[in-house]
Amino acid sequence: MTSSGPGVRINRYLALCGLGARREAEELVRAGRVAVNGSPLADLAYRVREGDRVQVDGKAVKPRKQFRYILYYKQPGVLTTTRDPHQRRILINELPKQLRDLKPVGRLDADTEGLIILTDDGGFAQRVAHPSYNIPKRYYVEVAGRVTRGDAKELERGVSLLDGHIGRCHVNAVDTGLGESRVILTVSYGRKRMIRQMFASLGYKVKLLRRVAIGSVELGTLAPGEWRELTAEEVAALAGGDR
Repeated sequence: MTSSGPGVRINRYLALCGLGARREAEELVRAGRVAVNGSPLADLAYRVREGDRVQVDGKAVKPRKQFRYILYYKQPGVLTTTRDPHQRRILINELPKQLRDLKPVGRLDADTEGLIILTDDGGFAQRVAHPSYNIPKRYYVEVAGRVTRGDAKELERGVSLLDGHIGRCHVNAVDTGLGESRVILTVSYGRKRMIRQMFASLGYKVKLLRRVAIGSVELGTLAPGEWRELTAEEVAALAGGDR
């Protein structure tokens, strides 16, 4: 089955239905799980037009009318999860009621504060969170001790983490004061407690860790627990032109 002209390319259509990023949607087609108007679809260039009936695994799928994209300031001491058997503070309970149907994009450690994105757009979330897309995340870090220029270079070259992987970052700025340092750094991937482990490997203890930006989207003047909607321009920038 093929089509040309107006319409929405099949991978984009399936992503709008919340079935993952475009790459994942293409895998659904290749696996023979997609049908249009009752016929199996194998053409990745197929454009879905008005009146087409699209099914995945025999079930009809339609794009959601409107996705939501929220920038939220996560407080320290809150787990980025929807449930916890130990009854600790979890994100879902901290959110206002109108946001509790949204899912966080990626995670922040419990003792890390700052910017997190909430959405009901699965494809968008996959793209922003997955390390293969190399979307930079910027952090503000306060550490005990005076971070030297040599320390900054070592962080950029990469240091060993507890799990044997290498953690590295780009150091944007270092400001040292009496017995402490303030560091702005950027990473494009992350592992559990990676930034804290990186400083610990150099003998420094992190006193405060705050994510202040994802890509071009910045935390700005929001206070802990506050939120705002992302602009259409911010969503498009993070989606890499997919919107």
